[in-house]
Amino acid sequence: MKHGRTGRLIPPVRLLLFLALLAAAAPARSVTPDQELRRLDLRQSAQKAEAWKDKYWRRLLYYEKNLLGRYRSPSVNRNFYLSKWGNINPRLELEAAVDGFFFEGPDDDSPECRFPERYHWLREKLGLPQDEFSRRCKDFDDWKAALDTESVSLLFAAGYLNNPSTLYGHTFLRLHKRGASGADLLDYTVNYAATADAESGLFFALKGLLGLYPGQFSTIPYYLKIQEYHNLENRDLWGFPLYLKPAEIDRLLRHCWELGKAAFPYYFFTRNCSWQLMPLLDIVKPELDLSRRFRYWVIPSDTAKAVLAGSLPGVPDWRPSLWKTVEWKRSQLSEPEKASVLELARGDQAAELKRLETAPAAAKAAILETAADYLSWRFYARRIGKAELDGRTDPLLALRAPLGPQVTFTGGLARPPSIKQAHESMKVGVGLVGLKNGPAYDFVWRYAIQDLLDDPSGYLPDAALEMGAFRLRYEKRPNRLYLKDARLARVMSLNPWDDWVRRPSWEIAAGVEQADETRRRPGSSAIWTMNAGSGLAAQWGGPLRQLWYVLAEADSGIGGALESRWRAGAGVKAGVLAESGPVRALVEARYISYALGDTRPLWAGSAAASVRLAKDSSLRLDYSWRGKVKEAGVYYHHFLFP
Repeated sequence: MKHGRTGRLIPPVRLLLFLALLAAAAPARSVTPDQELRRLDLRQSAQKAEAWKDKYWRRLLYYEKNLLGRYRSPSVNRNFYLSKWGNINPRLELEAAVDGFFFEGPDDDSPECRFPERYHWLREKLGLPQDEFSRRCKDFDDWKAALDTESVSLLFAAGYLNNPSTLYGHTFLRLHKRGASGADLLDYTVNYAATADAESGLFFALKGLLGLYPGQFSTIPYYLKIQEYHNLENRDLWGFPLYLKPAEIDRLLRHCWELGKAAFPYYFFTRNCSWQLMPLLDIVKPELDLSRRFRYWVIPSDTAKAVLAGSLPGVPDWRPSLWKTVEWKRSQLSEPEKASVLELARGDQAAELKRLETAPAAAKAAILETAADYLSWRFYARRIGKAELDGRTDPLLALRAPLGPQVTFTGGLARPPSIKQAHESMKVGVGLVGLKNGPAYDFVWRYAIQDLLDDPSGYLPDAALEMGAFRLRYEKRPNRLYLKDARLARVMSLNPWDDWVRRPSWEIAAGVEQADETRRRPGSSAIWTMNAGSGLAAQWGGPLRQLWYVLAEADSGIGGALESRWRAGAGVKAGVLAESGPVRALVEARYISYALGDTRPLWAGSAAASVRLAKDSSLRLDYSWRGKVKEAGVYYHHFLFP
């Protein structure tokens, strides 16, 4: 043992720790002169080719050019970069990737195994033979083998109005396992979503608007997504085949492995689940160049259409929501049989089971199957707990099993129009309006997506979902151009009352409108308004379908046109929506009594009809009154891809 400077022996524990630190600080093995020369040679080749300027390299790192012409990658996870400055400098990141060929640690920890698509491209760019720097990436190979992807499809989950983050739907990818056609339990999905916290309501929406949630890619079993959308949220699932070539599927999987180390700021209306799929698919099929088409507001239905426009035509797969399945089965039951289902699911089950003992086998089987599905829906809709689900379902299944195969339901669910058949999301229009003072001319623009008079094919029926809409008006007599109204958002869901579902109708809206009831000069009574309502709706069928509704409504306004510059009150809104073929009509009246601020009441209403001329065009007639101001107009609307 050597002596220390104090003349005492160094304790064995300290000596061992000292030696361990020296070993950790030293490289696992030294770089040979030949390896260093090869590294410099590869750097020189990359520099000569200016590989960092290659469009594909910038796509792989998601670089974007700002107003000053500088590049920046938005990933907030530093593990997505090899260079300290990789998020802002494509050249330094590429040079770090070249140096990564000479990594001396375990293969699975090497840059080449962490970023297989970057190095696959870099090898081709630099002309490297496959046996040079060869590594065995066991973790990636095992993951890829487990997926064993044969084909890929784009999935579109229909919009869900009760969740602010899914108003417009959701898009993600499905990886079909080889030889497992129809075996949903074996497939996986590639999904991008916000990693949200437990907050909800206003704070949830604000953080989503400001990009304060990180968005991450994940591979999730397909059956879990079915449970989330098909069962939990009662949303239809559409699957559109993408017809990717084997090389493109390999590219997709290599890059998806890389994206496990990325996290991008998630913005509900711009960089959302749908937009982030666009640069991913641009990497898989560079000729699509999808992400360049979406710079501002991004809607899942639009991105789905853009992807499908670059793919071969095919018949989409449709998975109806659980509630639609229950509704279809219910439609084939008689009224006594429907009552029996309700009794089994929500009433005295034991007495009803005893009564069913003498029922014909086929009728009994149909009732039991419908009741079991209805109980499942009630559970997923959070109407009952797991204990009640099991307690009520087990006796039904026990009675159904001995009946054996039975012809219970005939036919099948009618397939609704898919998103490919829907009108485009952006609307522009012009109108001629008759006023007391003479004619006026309107220009209408709306970014998204539908109101009650627009053709709902491919979208949510009996619903309004408007974002970013405004109407400019020019009145010839006073020679005045002004903003007639501007709607930041309006969401309305009319749900025909159903005792099985018991879902109310509701509305929420915010924007600027002209308070014509104040009788100020035209165009000078703009106020900011917010309102919300809830109530009931009832439906009548026949050649002319009618949906009647009445909502209790709260309303508020702020603006200089009002006495005290504000008002708040409550009232009622009632109306009827009717449709027959290409014609839709809406008659609506509203009365609001204001208890605070400007207490003058508001009487308003409208009667309008829309005729669908083609998939992306319509003609609309409109008559409305607000206070003592009345107007009538005719409008031509055209729908455009944003």
